[in-house]
Amino acid sequence: MTFEEFLQLRKTWDDALCRSIDNNVFLTWEWLSSWWRIFGKERDFHLITVADGERLLAAAPLMISEYNVSRLKLRKLEFIGSPDSDYHTFLLTEKKLEHVRMMIEYTGERTNWDSVEFHEIPEDSNTAEFLTMLKKPLFKARMQHVCPYSTLPNQFNDYLIKLDRKVRGELHRCEKRLREENNIGFRICNKITDVREAMRTFIDLHEKRWRSKKQSGSFSSKKNFANFHLEVAQLFAERGWLSLSFTTVNDMPVACSYDFTYGQKLYGYLSGFDPSYAKYGIGDINLMYLIEHCIKNNLREIDFMRGDEPYKKKWNTKVRRNLEFWTAKRRFVPLFYNLINKNDNFAFLVDHSSFISYIKRSLLS
Repeated sequence: MTFEEFLQLRKTWDDALCRSIDNNVFLTWEWLSSWWRIFGKERDFHLITVADGERLLAAAPLMISEYNVSRLKLRKLEFIGSPDSDYHTFLLTEKKLEHVRMMIEYTGERTNWDSVEFHEIPEDSNTAEFLTMLKKPLFKARMQHVCPYSTLPNQFNDYLIKLDRKVRGELHRCEKRLREENNIGFRICNKITDVREAMRTFIDLHEKRWRSKKQSGSFSSKKNFANFHLEVAQLFAERGWLSLSFTTVNDMPVACSYDFTYGQKLYGYLSGFDPSYAKYGIGDINLMYLIEHCIKNNLREIDFMRGDEPYKKKWNTKVRRNLEFWTAKRRFVPLFYNLINKNDNFAFLVDHSSFISYIKRSLLS
């Protein structure tokens, strides 16, 4: 299926996604279509589908990207949205291994790839289960990231009481000190007409925070990243999925969190704050207000997504894991690429000048 055909598939895709068993916000038509418009120019679009007449049963939103490996070309089959999506799964409306097998076999027969890399697949997803069960191609798998999350009770006080006492005390002291000196407010941007301006404010706060650490933020380090999220934020706001929260001090935004509300869950994507308010723990205060807002609106979980940053541990989190599945054709370039990128013993192999024999053994096996 071409990208132009996918654009016409919006209602069908929405209906199938509502019935799917690995549903997540990164599998929505809005996310995938926006990502491809911004980043898909130099890639090949490969949407593989299984259907019963006009009823969509399963889909694999894939692409082929070309990478340079020591001046050699490598064609990699991967999920659309890599590496910006925190989760990747197939769209599966039924728990049938046969649907996954059909899509994988089709990619082997109809697409020209050297290596397959499926990143950020939740370990508890049916996608991960079925990829493990496939015998051809035989995928290797390893843990890629931990994804902290916190379940939300019916009352905010019930959530606070489960936090570490020191964390509660620090939140209380910082908020009290801030309120003694300033007028504090919290708001969620939910007007479609205000989204673009609100996103510009968020991006400024995000970058300001990272500049204070003499590092590049997400929006300055990647070309077109801002354009992509400006488009996604607008589309998500139209669907009621955008959560753009601000803590204000004397009516000025000083902290912000750019998140998605989808399926009774808050997906925590990026945040930012004015570093001049860091002494007040303004990022934690904004998150505390946001969690209270989520509980009042009957959300059941806040998903901090991939990464084990220390701040996530404060919020009574458990963890899930994301897995990576990969395989390669038995040719020199993909085998060499997988050796240096996937083999934990590569340094040992290089030190002992044995990686050439490793490649030979792989080619002959």
